[in-house]
Amino acid sequence: MTTSLIYLVDDAIDYRFLVQHLFKHHLPAYLLSAFADGNSFLKALAQLSPLELPSLILLDRHMPHLDGHQILRRLKEQPSYKKIPVVMMSADASGEEINGCYETGVNSFLRKSMDFELMKNQMTIVCQYWLEVNLKPVDMV
Repeated sequence: MTTSLIYLVDDAIDYRFLVQHLFKHHLPAYLLSAFADGNSFLKALAQLSPLELPSLILLDRHMPHLDGHQILRRLKEQPSYKKIPVVMMSADASGEEINGCYETGVNSFLRKSMDFELMKNQMTIVCQYWLEVNLKPVDMV
């Protein structure tokens, strides 16, 4: 089994730290790269070949400058990124915001928590589902 690459995009340094700690110590089978804003994330993504793309993107809904919904729109507009599962996260999204993300093509929406055990359970389930259980789209030749 190859190591799955996960990209986390979140402007909250405390949340990034917790998620990085969680993956390092409790989910070491997955390689996590974290980005503090949407622009650095999109720039890094554009530098990758199709074989280097992440297997999963964890995306904060509320960020300054370029928010998660705007990033999601850009991802779903690009054929090479369209099939990457995106899990949007927020501690305080409205129903309208959640519905808007699903309409734009988000694969899942999670309520963010700073409770470490709850976060660990959520991330374990998300990774197991999107990276191990769920069948990925197959490119037909």
